[in-house]
Amino acid sequence: MKKTEIIKKNFEFKYFFKKGKFFSGNFLEVFIFDSNYKKNKLGIVVSKKVGGSVTRNKLKRYIREAYSAVESDIYGNVNLLILWKKSVNPELATFFETKNDLYDILKNAGKIKEI
Repeated sequence: MKKTEIIKKNFEFKYFFKKGKFFSGNFLEVFIFDSNYKKNKLGIVVSKKVGGSVTRNKLKRYIREAYSAVESDIYGNVNLLILWKKSVNPELATFFETKNDLYDILKNAGKIKEI
């Protein structure tokens, strides 16, 4: 994640929820909007209702790694807020499914470079 800044402040998350355009996949929900800032911004949210701390941190690692795999294909300066769906059983998810879901969402949003 060379050109990405991680958001951590509550007011930044609220701004992403308010300003972002919503897209949904099988495992993830994403709020996306363009930015004039030189770097991409990324926020990750996994609710306590999903599971314990070990499960939540595992899912956050999956999401971060999936983003870093897709990051080179994203064009422009984009702000992303990625949420794990509460209704999805985390034990059924694998890294590759998470990565494919994120890629599909970004492709539907029109943020992936077409080859």
